[in-house]
Amino acid sequence: MSLLLALELLLSLLALPRLSSTSNSTHPSLDRQAEALLQWKSSLSSWSFDFLDSWTNRSSPCNWSGVACSNAMPPGSGRGHPALVVWEIWLPDCGLVGRLDRLHFADLPHLVYLNLGHNSLSGPIPSSIGAVADLTHLDLSNNGLNGSIPTSLGNCTKLRTLALASNQITGLLPPEIGYCRSLLSLLASDNLLTGQIPQELGYLSNLNELDLSRNSLSGTIPVILYKLNYLFRVNLSYNSLGGKVPSFTGSWIDLDHNKDLCDDSYGLTPCDTPNIDMEHKSRKHSRMVLLAFFAPFSFACLSIASITVVCWRKKCVKSKSKRKSGDVLSIWNFDGKIAFEDILTATENFDEKYCIGVGGYGTVFRVELESGAVFAVKLLHSMEEFSAEETFHAEIEVLTKIRHRCIVKLYGFCSHSQCKFLVYDLIERGSLSSILHEQELAKELNWTNRITIVTDIAQALAYLHHDCDDPIVHRDIKSSNILLNLDYKAYVSDFGMARKLKHGCSSWSTIFAGTCGYIAPASVWLRWKL
Repeated sequence: MSLLLALELLLSLLALPRLSSTSNSTHPSLDRQAEALLQWKSSLSSWSFDFLDSWTNRSSPCNWSGVACSNAMPPGSGRGHPALVVWEIWLPDCGLVGRLDRLHFADLPHLVYLNLGHNSLSGPIPSSIGAVADLTHLDLSNNGLNGSIPTSLGNCTKLRTLALASNQITGLLPPEIGYCRSLLSLLASDNLLTGQIPQELGYLSNLNELDLSRNSLSGTIPVILYKLNYLFRVNLSYNSLGGKVPSFTGSWIDLDHNKDLCDDSYGLTPCDTPNIDMEHKSRKHSRMVLLAFFAPFSFACLSIASITVVCWRKKCVKSKSKRKSGDVLSIWNFDGKIAFEDILTATENFDEKYCIGVGGYGTVFRVELESGAVFAVKLLHSMEEFSAEETFHAEIEVLTKIRHRCIVKLYGFCSHSQCKFLVYDLIERGSLSSILHEQELAKELNWTNRITIVTDIAQALAYLHHDCDDPIVHRDIKSSNILLNLDYKAYVSDFGMARKLKHGCSSWSTIFAGTCGYIAPASVWLRWKL
């Protein structure tokens, strides 16, 4: 018996090195991860400035530019001490020139954030990226990547953002993406994708954004997409799609330049019914006779209809004035009641612990819904003054009619006599003002970031002044109204003072507003132009 126990103990001891080596190969050490990154660096032909100069074997990768580390428990039962692992690689717009497939993703299994957008990377997306099971943010947009999207991406079930826009990616959109149930944004515009939109996208119940524009997709739009309750933005323009369009609940839908699409809405050609078309051909002559016979009758009907329209418009004016009294609950872009209750639940009736900022007109709260979608909600202060009410409606009027990548996105609003709030996209870093007044944060504003910020603001203002049907003057551009995301991309916000300049309008009284001592130059210039 003792001999048997000794034999079992010996076998266990012999197995230990094998288990250890298996663990190390599956979960590489920090040195192994550093080696993988250094090998990739050596394969790159160039990069801008000194972004990768800190990448040397003389220092820990946790101290390298664009790299962040975190503690992770070893595999198995959870016993042992946490170890440092590479958790983030954030190198957007760094002038990287080389091949993406030279990066060994299998040696970086703990990556959560990977942003290599706006570089000059080429080659295919390696299938080994499926080994990064913890990946939540993948941005490879604006590169020169080719080949197809690997099906192994379906293994990245925690993925929330997938940005592959502006590459040369070919082939089909893999149905395996449907396994990424946490996905919020799927952005693959301006590529060479072909085939049909997979039905499996209907499984992405948390999806907020779907942009597959400027590809060569064909077939019909899957009807199942209409069940995606959180889908706020859909862009399928510039493809070869056809058939009837599903009834999307999203607020912003772009289906332009799909010649075979049809629907009674979205500005498309109504779908033809074969029976009606046959009847049209068989009764063409009869209709001509009836038209001549009933012409006087039609004129009378038209007169009655005109009177009806006039009465209806008067009724609408009354209804509109009643709405201005604030006795209505409406959340544009959402199912009103559900979204209202969800926001109250997520903030525990706007508890202070969710507050992320306070302004002159309202308090801003961070709201994370059960779906995982995150927003910024500005709860407006008491509106006893007419100016506050006017500011609220002005911001809604402007932001619901403009779309630009450098202007903060308004997802919805609630207008009620007891509660008024606006629902925006959450911009992670907050305002430029808050960064400028924090010494440590201000150090990160290098010249590259400053140029990016100024360029984004200029593009937003150029859009407002020149590309809108009626020019819009913001009237309150200042650092506290410029928001920055993690990439230091700037967004113009707070349109409460904004005004449209109608052609032929001669009133100057509404031009001078906003922060004391500041007048938007465009106010005078646009007046002179008009």
